[in-house]
Amino acid sequence: MTTTDILTRDLMLVCGNGHVITDRLRARPDLRLPRCDLCGAATLDRCPTCAHLFAGAAPVPGFEPVGTRGAPAVCTACGAAFPWARLPEPAGDDPLARVEHLLRRLPRVVRELGRRERAPLIVRDDRDLDDLVRATLPIQFDDVRPQARTPPYDRGNRTAFVLVAESLVVVSHLVRIGADEAEMTRRLTADADEFRGRAGCKTLVAFVYDPERRLPDPQRLEAVWSQPERIRCVIAS
Repeated sequence: MTTTDILTRDLMLVCGNGHVITDRLRARPDLRLPRCDLCGAATLDRCPTCAHLFAGAAPVPGFEPVGTRGAPAVCTACGAAFPWARLPEPAGDDPLARVEHLLRRLPRVVRELGRRERAPLIVRDDRDLDDLVRATLPIQFDDVRPQARTPPYDRGNRTAFVLVAESLVVVSHLVRIGADEAEMTRRLTADADEFRGRAGCKTLVAFVYDPERRLPDPQRLEAVWSQPERIRCVIAS
């Protein structure tokens, strides 16, 4: 946490498997547990690499916090990935699993390139994100064909990426101020309508990059925005 966070934010207690015990540890020290009551793993309230405290709930005067923040994937101070954030390897040679695995790792690529002293990479808008996806997909796939498009939710041109041999199409979205759950639903609905029934698109893969974690309950939204054998939504932060 930053100095401001330490003064204003509560603290979080997480177990080694990523289960959040509480994000109000400072206000409710009685909730501290030595081990997780779900899986039995030891708990921690700070980064094991640099001892940076986990940021918890943001108090609002006169209101009681509702819900719980998700466990962080990486330390905001040193950038170390936490054990519960390690991604499983894709099963076999399933192309959909491979593209999903690759997209879930993109936030780590952004963080590493953002630490460059010379011309650090910063994803400022959707087109920056398109460029990142364009540069990354060839790591796993040989025939990636960019396709210019102008979706109804964007005044400028965007790019879809057709994985020809796999019959997959990848589109990306950056979650920014104003891009709440309703807006993202509108965008993904428009994407589904655009590619429904199009030749060479068996499954549409919608990559939603949420670096500031603005979307609540991403696991639920992934399930809501995905459709069996038609749309696979991948939310990563």
